[in-house]
Amino acid sequence: MALDVEQIKTQLKPIIIQSLRITDISPEQINDQTQLLDGNWEIDSVDILQLIIDIERHFSIKLVSGKFDRDVWKTLQTLAEAIHSRMRESGNP
Repeated sequence: MALDVEQIKTQLKPIIIQSLRITDISPEQINDQTQLLDGNWEIDSVDILQLIIDIERHFSIKLVSGKFDRDVWKTLQTLAEAIHSRMRESGNP
């Protein structure tokens, strides 16, 4: 059964917290419009790289191929939608 965007967001929240080593919030405190890039977390290129690796491992997809698309990384919602799209493209449930 393929994951829907809501299920992806649920799985994505703890991945973000662990990858970015965030200690002052819980997954429940991250909402759909939480800013990733240009937000309060001061995510840098090393953080993004770690997050990409962790997301690709968890969801068994290739998230970034070619040019880095900042629009994908705006919010939790946009990132979850991109993951959902990559999963469908790869035929990965």
